[in-house]
Amino acid sequence: MEEMQRVREERDPLVRVRLATTAVSRYQDAISELGVIRRDAVEELRGQGLTLTEIAEQAGVSRARLSQVGAPRPKAERGLLSTGNGVIIAVPVESAAYPGHDATRPVIHREDAEFVHRISVLAQSYGLTAETEYVGQSEFIDMNRDGLIVTCGPRQSPWLEQLLTGDPNYGFGRDTTGWYLEDKSTGERHRSPQDRGETADFGYLGVLPRPDGDGGWIYAAGIHASGSRGAAMYLQEHIKDLYEETRNSLWSCLVRCDYAPDSGDLLSAEILAPVKRRGRLKPRKAS
Repeated sequence: MEEMQRVREERDPLVRVRLATTAVSRYQDAISELGVIRRDAVEELRGQGLTLTEIAEQAGVSRARLSQVGAPRPKAERGLLSTGNGVIIAVPVESAAYPGHDATRPVIHREDAEFVHRISVLAQSYGLTAETEYVGQSEFIDMNRDGLIVTCGPRQSPWLEQLLTGDPNYGFGRDTTGWYLEDKSTGERHRSPQDRGETADFGYLGVLPRPDGDGGWIYAAGIHASGSRGAAMYLQEHIKDLYEETRNSLWSCLVRCDYAPDSGDLLSAEILAPVKRRGRLKPRKAS
């Protein structure tokens, strides 16, 4: 092929890297598209009453190959959410009194409900189930589960603050002024714009190790509840990029989100402090 020959003959190694990367991406896209076309053709033939064996014989390919066509492989970034069949979304729940009564009822913030919705939609788009787990203040969570995604902040679950001390890059802190997110490498403190009356908040997003060493779990929490849903939005919109940048690694970043002043609807989510990796994620043990 002329393009391959041109890449091979390029003398500058940096240019070769760029040319080869561009070509690989283009060919992978073409292969994916051809796979879809082939799968649709197989389904069309099956709709006409042909079996896989008959299609294989007439097309001159093996039945095993056609069976693979009929069962497309999950996208790689799905593994960032879960290596199993579903996710477990742990959200904080608080007690609030019924109007005019002493009795209380469990409630969650509107922002946390939106967090659950965003993560559920994301998980389901990859063929995963989504289960919600409600966590009371100071209650412990079983961290040794596949597909766990936690949004409880350290103010709701102080013990989570201890788990975050294992991240040498980012974490939560608190002083007489209030809570903040810190870049531990520079000492820079990021205080929520919401505390200044602005319609924006900051959040932490990353993968932390399970206590049993068998994989990791996603932690997404804001200085306020808005920052948590902002982290969920960023994960929704950038999961493929995050996977490619951090695959099989522990990592974390800080996210900024902006929301509408009247409705409170999220407008955008973007990186506040860059993604930093900190070692390989230990693979899950075979069960």
